This record gives sequence, structure tokens and C-alpha cells, in this order.
Amino acid sequence: MNQYKLDRYEGAYAILVEESEFKNELSVLKERLIGFVKPGDYVEIEFDSIGNFKHVAILPKNDNMEKA
Repeated sequence: MNQYKLDRYEGAYAILVEESEFKNELSVLKERLIGFVKPGDYVEIEFDSIGNFKHVAILPKNDNMEKA
């Protein structure tokens, strides 16, 4: 599973930043996340073989490795 920080919402999309050395951005439809994730939250996402969400979980605040 990959870990991302919800950086912001832009129009119909949520912009996620991968928590890795590369800091890749991923755009997903906002409607897939907006019900339970807010900007600044960290999520763990598992994708299926064609790129759909298979599993999404909000990581508890104490598990986040936010960098200043």
C-alpha cells in the first residue's frame, strides 16, 4: 500500500502527494475522498490492477510522519 497526504482539492480533483522521496502528485476524483478525508490528512491507498481504489484508510495522527 502507498501512503499519501491530501494536499488540496482543485475543482473536481483531490491532489495527493506520495509520502516518499519522490513526492509524486496523484490526482483522483474528489468525490472518492471528500466524504471522509480533509486536506492535511494522511491516507493509505491500495489500488487494484487497473488503478481503482481497492482499499483506502485514514492514518491515525500519531502514525503520520509529517515533515516540518
